[in-house]
Amino acid sequence: MILIPAFVFLLAASATEVHLTSEQQVTVLSEAQTAYDNAIALQTSDPVASIESFRRSANRFQLLIDDGIENGKLWYDLGNAQLQSGEIGEAIAAYRSAKRYIPYDGRVTTNLDYARSLVTDPVASENSFSILNRLAFWHESLPTQVRIAIGITFWIAFWALVSIRFFRTIPAFKSTSIILGLGSIALGASVSIDFADQHLNNGVLTAKEVIVRKGNGLNFAPVFQDTIHEGIEFEILGRRSNWLHIRLPSGSEGWIQEEDAQIVTLDSALTGKHI
Repeated sequence: MILIPAFVFLLAASATEVHLTSEQQVTVLSEAQTAYDNAIALQTSDPVASIESFRRSANRFQLLIDDGIENGKLWYDLGNAQLQSGEIGEAIAAYRSAKRYIPYDGRVTTNLDYARSLVTDPVASENSFSILNRLAFWHESLPTQVRIAIGITFWIAFWALVSIRFFRTIPAFKSTSIILGLGSIALGASVSIDFADQHLNNGVLTAKEVIVRKGNGLNFAPVFQDTIHEGIEFEILGRRSNWLHIRLPSGSEGWIQEEDAQIVTLDSALTGKHI
């Protein structure tokens, strides 16, 4: 059997709604994994060839996602290949997409945090030093699955303590039960925020430099004196033609060209397709 290279299907898919067969999907996935392994092997001996191989790997993983295959592991692998090839914005978007499916996977959180640390001149959140964030540091530092486990443990311990209290006196019952009850509620709220965040309309800048404008057109003045860089995340407030109305972590609002960013959302009406 003759196997057609994956790039042929990529070109065909760009023009028509051509979908890969199951056999072709397996071939493309194998090509992606082979390219990634080859890139790892070349990192020391030939860094330039290594980056090119990472890009080939990312292109193959992206081809599968464009073909309609979506799961957390595939998005995670795509993010790894993009990060290694220097595509920071795309990698952040891929990791955020992975978290929609596997929010409990600590590897995704770790790699996302690392990718965010590479962003040049990140736009700081206006609440980044708030007392609330300092008190709830564990919301970001503990993986989702750990918070779920601790929350369930607290909840079970709370009701076990209440049940035992009916039959015998328990020292420090009031303070212990309050701590367990409030702890389980706080952890439950923290996990709920994680899942709710996956349904918000968000995006990530993928162009190296982006001008944020006061309106949806090139004739509008820039919001900032300088351009902002890839990897910066934002909330989408609206959309007109090929422009996005966004709110940055600092609270500033403006318009950017859609081609300069990647949308991360479950709202198919906004993206035109499920990504």
